[in-house]
Amino acid sequence: MNETVFSIADDKKTLRVERLFPAGKARVWDAYTKPEILSQWWGPKGWETEIAHFDFTVGGYWHYCMRCVDKAQGDFYGMESWGKGTYTAISAKDSLSYDDAFCNESAEINADMPISSTTVTFVEENGQTRLISTTSYASEEALQQVLAMGMEEGFKQTLDNLEELLLAEANSPS
Repeated sequence: MNETVFSIADDKKTLRVERLFPAGKARVWDAYTKPEILSQWWGPKGWETEIAHFDFTVGGYWHYCMRCVDKAQGDFYGMESWGKGTYTAISAKDSLSYDDAFCNESAEINADMPISSTTVTFVEENGQTRLISTTSYASEEALQQVLAMGMEEGFKQTLDNLEELLLAEANSPS
């Protein structure tokens, strides 16, 4: 597995995540922008993702549920976490931006939880793709709140899932 590098910007409310994937930019882009692929890898280990709505256009959104299916995760087993990402900018195969919020199954945003703005950039490097995800929160406290919830480990596992999927695709017979 490639290393996932996390860093917090000087403003203390922006998180940068960087990782190199063993696949071309078009494949990594598709993994983020095609719901039938995205649902296969999004979420930490032991969780499955169901996509309730997916409109990949500026102003459109994706509404999803991550559900813990791993009994070994104890109290988390059966837990659901709903999210809504509203796309704010799309530059085909180069970057996408979205505002991400915790919500319920009706896509109503939970105002008590932090909302973030994320830009994901895809950079081709010798047949591989460097993914750079930059996420800003309203305050240092909001970033610290999601970090305390385990976001760093969960996102690392999510990117591990993506790498495993890309490697499996590369190794499957055509």
